[in-house]
Amino acid sequence: MFITFEGIDGSGKSTQAALLAKWLSEEKGRDVVLTREPGGWPGGSVLREMVVGGSLRHKWSEAYLFMLDRAEHVASVIEPALDDGKDVVCERYHDSTLAYQVWGRGMPLDIFDELARLSSFPVPDLTILFDILPENALERVRSRGKLDSFESGGRSFMEKIREGYLSLSKRDPERWLVLECGSLSQEEIFRKMISSLSSRGILSDK
Repeated sequence: MFITFEGIDGSGKSTQAALLAKWLSEEKGRDVVLTREPGGWPGGSVLREMVVGGSLRHKWSEAYLFMLDRAEHVASVIEPALDDGKDVVCERYHDSTLAYQVWGRGMPLDIFDELARLSSFPVPDLTILFDILPENALERVRSRGKLDSFESGGRSFMEKIREGYLSLSKRDPERWLVLECGSLSQEEIFRKMISSLSSRGILSDK
């Protein structure tokens, strides 16, 4: 099973991804790989620093690095794990690139769709979107300290990203699970997520 976690910065997806991976392993006895993008593969930390550091100048550099990172991540981590029958829980994936580059940066959607097709990126079995109002997410982000190049885009940028995610969820509704999380605690969000997954039959024993 391949599950991806999406949401604007500050939505809590990192925490929930770790909680689900731990729950699947400890409570369901499944073999789970927890990973993330960008930088979730050996050597990927260099690319991660480049894309979040804010020093890139060409308008396509960011997008190219995300696609390169994903190609290596798929080849070295995701596909081998899936081929071995493991579950993969991934924080951010191709939908992040679409939301941030297309809706956020104004890049053409059709090019990214074609690149994903040509690259044979595996499609997630489920994508969980943690939906939160940008102003609430930014409060969380600012409390963490220094902002990265995406977080520093501010409320208007995050509103575009949120719009992108919601649009993507409507494009393929069977794959997406949208969870409103702005007014809930971490524990409440987790319980809501597990309940939603169970109701879909996703967490049935192998």
